[in-house]
Amino acid sequence: MSTFGLSFFLIGTYLSLMLLPIGAIQLWRKRLESKRRSPLNQMLLRGPGESLRTELDDMRLDVLMYAVMLPVIPLLVYALHISQSYLGGSSESILRISVDVLFGLGAIIFFSFKIITLFKRINKFRLGYEGEVAIAQELNQLMRLGAYVFHDVPADGFNIDHVIVWPKGVFAVETKGRMKPKRNGGAEDAKVVFDGQRLQFPGWSESAPLDQASRQAKWLAQWLSSAVGDKVEVKPVLALPGWFVELKARSDVVIINGRNASGTFGKLFHTALSEEMVKRIAHQLEQRCRDVAPRHFHKRAKISSNT
Repeated sequence: MSTFGLSFFLIGTYLSLMLLPIGAIQLWRKRLESKRRSPLNQMLLRGPGESLRTELDDMRLDVLMYAVMLPVIPLLVYALHISQSYLGGSSESILRISVDVLFGLGAIIFFSFKIITLFKRINKFRLGYEGEVAIAQELNQLMRLGAYVFHDVPADGFNIDHVIVWPKGVFAVETKGRMKPKRNGGAEDAKVVFDGQRLQFPGWSESAPLDQASRQAKWLAQWLSSAVGDKVEVKPVLALPGWFVELKARSDVVIINGRNASGTFGKLFHTALSEEMVKRIAHQLEQRCRDVAPRHFHKRAKISSNT
């Protein structure tokens, strides 16, 4: 066998030994699936942060893929080197070794950079996901008062984090997770001030979340009005979990920290809705949000969206 063929044989053997356990697990899983089926016969409602959770799962798989490649690189470099060992002369051998080493270092740096970048994104998305879950747990308390609460409502190219429907009106809630600085400032490091135009956080300010909340509420109002055949108004709400919110001015967007949702939304009276209208709106939102297939045994073909 030539050195070139030997190098690829070594790589193939190494990768096969790494993938063999994964293949065995997949075969066992398929065998188990063939003997069971899911007891669920309808799609599930979207949970809080459903879109972020899916993206987090994808990013974790990407990290795993890049991490698996790191131990393969040294073997690949060695295989490439011995495949070119036929080059004669010490100068050429030194040149070849230098090229191989640079290739290996470049590959390691590239995959390491990708892993670091993904970890940064994962931390950002995890903060957003945990913030949505925290707000959802508070908003779900409104269901005891007769409200309908939906999470991660899919729209046209975006998602509305939470939608509340009850006789006091319809509210579209946008949740933003923001890290707090560590400056030993006590309560000041946990306070955000709204001056009527921007959110003044300790160390920075922004207004994009307010505009986003307004746009999403406008879209939801248009869609619901078309879906139910009557005009529906939607109040935009911005939730900043974990922050103390100081309001120095009023705005069309209600700004909350999510705590004591029953007391907060109990005081908000957006527009009066009849019980019939509440049910009609809730029905349309449920149809839109009931699109999650149960993952148990991945029996997607046997799942029906009919209730």
